[in-house]
Amino acid sequence: MNSSLSPNMLRFLGLILGQCLLLKQAVQSVGSAYFNVLLYPVFILLLPAQLAAPYLVLLGFAAGISVDMFYQTPGVHASTGAFAGFMRGPVFMAFAPKGGFNAKDPIFAPQYVSWQTFLSVSGVFFFLYLFWYHSVEAFTFVYFTSIVLKTLSSWAVTMIFVILYAALFNPKQ
Repeated sequence: MNSSLSPNMLRFLGLILGQCLLLKQAVQSVGSAYFNVLLYPVFILLLPAQLAAPYLVLLGFAAGISVDMFYQTPGVHASTGAFAGFMRGPVFMAFAPKGGFNAKDPIFAPQYVSWQTFLSVSGVFFFLYLFWYHSVEAFTFVYFTSIVLKTLSSWAVTMIFVILYAALFNPKQ
């Protein structure tokens, strides 16, 4: 088995199961429309840096459709996962150093880039992700204020979990 494939498969399974079995229950127990933790896009964020955009979109769609099966939200997470796969490249390039990211770094983790760069890219990535998610969920911009409020509150809580994940699981591959 490919050495970069195994950690990514384990990360996929762990994040999808954690999202669907733990975080879904936590959000439901709080019962607030503004408290929403979506951690599974970390899988897309931590895929190999040199992975082509079509593969990112397909893997994002696969992660999203897997979550949709548990959440019973047909297409909402799949759309958002595909969007995240599409937007990962432009977000990375917006924060790339002058010569670009090092091709030797297997994934975009704080161990390979600085914590500041990781948090900046993660912050923008998750803001775009959550804005798209809440927009697709509402399916109209009539509720623009509500979409922005949900995005900001979800972003704040999700970023706490992203930092904890990156610090605790120390993704190196």
